[in-house]
Amino acid sequence: WVVNDPVAIGAICGDFAERKLYIADGHHRYETAVNFRNWCREQGLSAEGDDPDYVMMMLVDMQHDGLVVFPTHRLVRGLEQFDEKDLLEKCGQYFQVTPMDDTSQIEANLDALYRQGKKAFAYYGGGSGWTLLILKDLSVMAELLPEKSAASQGLDVTVLHSLVLERILGIDAENMAQQINLTYTRSFQEAVASVQSGESQCTFILNPTRVSEIRDVAAAGEKMPQKSTYFYPKLITGL
Repeated sequence: WVVNDPVAIGAICGDFAERKLYIADGHHRYETAVNFRNWCREQGLSAEGDDPDYVMMMLVDMQHDGLVVFPTHRLVRGLEQFDEKDLLEKCGQYFQVTPMDDTSQIEANLDALYRQGKKAFAYYGGGSGWTLLILKDLSVMAELLPEKSAASQGLDVTVLHSLVLERILGIDAENMAQQINLTYTRSFQEAVASVQSGESQCTFILNPTRVSEIRDVAAAGEKMPQKSTYFYPKLITGL
């Protein structure tokens, strides 16, 4: 419902004066709103305090149990001279590489390692088995990305992108952004099926990003990597 009591609005604004807001979903909308506000001022269409200064948002308590982040899995396709054996051998430099049976156990295994705070991924290249990758030593990230904060260096997606996708498979940031050899899905079943059908050469199954990690990256003045957060539940369209 609408709150239009100036005293109540003043109290809410006062309560938020010293708080930080983190844009979890919708940074493009926010940037567009800021650009639109600036354009309106430059064109003489609005002044400070006019309508273009405002944009609707929903506020959610970061500690709320109902706030969930889903993982976004990586699918690799169309790479020339893709060699699974060579890939997994090179992964051995940075990861404990363990062959596993039964893809139905992937999510349970990853969840257990997530609770232990490990950086772990499942590699699936077809067939009934899969491979568990557990990062041996996080300090390698500080060597590779010294310009990034510790928060960014420690993200699962940063580890996977830097060590495996870029360093071993040669898929650079521009390639990722244009989704030439890399696509994304939030569905574990879809990721596995895409490899089984031959549409993708392999998939990397990820754990979700922690809300605290997103907070720490933002606090360091950085942005999250592409396709690293999927917040749920989504607002009903049109609200």
